[in-house]
Amino acid sequence: MNKQRFRLAEYFGKPAQYYHATFDHITHKINRQHQKIPVILLTDVYLVDSQDKKIRLANKNDFIDAKGKHIIADHLWVKLTKPWLELPQELLQGDEIYFQANVEQYKITRADTVTKRNQIWDAMIKKNKRIETSWNYYTKHHYRKNFMTSLRKMRAKQQENITEAKKLQMQIKLVDYSLNHICKIHIVLLRKVKKNFQRETYSYVRFKNQGYKYSAWLAARTMDYI
Repeated sequence: MNKQRFRLAEYFGKPAQYYHATFDHITHKINRQHQKIPVILLTDVYLVDSQDKKIRLANKNDFIDAKGKHIIADHLWVKLTKPWLELPQELLQGDEIYFQANVEQYKITRADTVTKRNQIWDAMIKKNKRIETSWNYYTKHHYRKNFMTSLRKMRAKQQENITEAKKLQMQIKLVDYSLNHICKIHIVLLRKVKKNFQRETYSYVRFKNQGYKYSAWLAARTMDYI
C-alpha cells in the first residue's frame, strides 16, 4: 500500500466521509476489459466535516504536505462520474473542492511492493541457513550430550523466523485505497484562469452521448492548461 494512503484504510467499510482536495487534471486509464476510463488526479486530500472544516490528524506516521499540514493522501485517482459533470464550472489545475465519498479497496501488483515482500522472505531464508550452518559446524567439532534436544531447539528457532517473516509480509498488503461514490461536490476555490484560456461548462449529456470523445476533449484541455 502506498504510504501516503495508509490513513484511508481506516475508513474502508465505514460510512461516507467528507474530503477536501485540489484538482489537477483529467486523463484515462485502461481497465481489465481494455476500456478507456476517464479519471481525475486529486492532490493534497484532507479529511473535513460537512462544512469543509479540516479534521486534524495527529498520528505520528501521518503524511505531512509542503505546508506542514496533516493530510490523508498526497494524491488520488478517482473516476470522472456524473456529479463532476454537473458542476457549474469546468475545473482546472489548482482549483479546490470538497465532497462526500466512500473509501474503496483494490488489489495491486506493483513491482516495488512485491519486491519488498520477497526481500523479507529471502532475508529469513539466509538467516535460517546461517543458524543451521552454525549448528552443523558446532555439532561436527563438539560433542552434543542432548543431540535431539538441540536439534529441536534449532528447528524451533527457524520456525520462529518463518512465522515472523510471514507476519512482516502481511503488513505489506497487496492492496491500495482510493475514493468512490463521490457526491455532494462543492467548489471551494476557482483559481484565476491563465491568459488566453477560458473555462468551459461541463455537459453530462454530451458525455453520455459521446463517451470517450467528450472525456478525451476535457482531458486534453486540462493538460493544455498545465
